[in-house]
Amino acid sequence: MATGVITAVAATTHDRVAVELDGRRWVTLDALRADALGVSVGVILDAAARAAIEEAAREERALARAAGMVARRSHARGELEARVARRDGAEAARAAAERLAALGVLDDARHAADVADHRLAQGWGPLRIAHDLETAGVAADLLRDTVDGLDPEAVDEAARRAIGSRTGVEAWRRLAARGFDEETAERIAGSLDDT
Repeated sequence: MATGVITAVAATTHDRVAVELDGRRWVTLDALRADALGVSVGVILDAAARAAIEEAAREERALARAAGMVARRSHARGELEARVARRDGAEAARAAAERLAALGVLDDARHAADVADHRLAQGWGPLRIAHDLETAGVAADLLRDTVDGLDPEAVDEAARRAIGSRTGVEAWRRLAARGFDEETAERIAGSLDDT
């Protein structure tokens, strides 16, 4: 059963084509992919052909969105898939993430290391780093390896940065609030109490 007729196929930018269905703007596709799907003026689409073209457009949109996101900042795979899936569906998001991972653009280990370095530089502790990585969808074993691999001197420096000029109870509270464990608090804030 026919679900529409392709009434226009117009070249846009970057080897893409805009496709009209029954006189209305419908989808934009990579020109080669459109050709492979048999997209041309006058083609009468059945339900399966229409669904295939719409899925191809959704996958391309998801890949473009995902690529733009990782171009702006590092993302964990789970976080990226969840955000892209909201608009383009889980399958398209998964396909986009797989493509970016295959290209080496999406890498959870690199993302975890970047987040850990950035959070330490801001004065956040290992517990907060673990929370942020878990929230981003980083696998539990990678999360554990990242937090366990933090340089103790960098953690201590982050703790010092977190407390600034605070002393006593204020310093202890600040360290707890910023995600430092009791051992680090004792080592850093405890030494302030002794002075």
